[in-house]
Amino acid sequence: MKFILVMQLCSFSLGTCDVPMERSMPFNSYEECAISGHLNSLQIIRQLGPEFINEHQTIIRHWCQKEHEI
Repeated sequence: MKFILVMQLCSFSLGTCDVPMERSMPFNSYEECAISGHLNSLQIIRQLGPEFINEHQTIIRHWCQKEHEI
């Protein structure tokens, strides 16, 4: 079974979330997908920088879906 990573940028200060984005490459296991979600989230947070993160109270939501559920 393959899994697709879905990520979404959210702002608590604005009370909004962007449209979820799917990563095109499927993962062979849920674990691989979950680890990638955490690592990608950290990379995005670092790219956005502390000023943006603090101002918008930004988080990155991520989840893994079975490939056929999309």
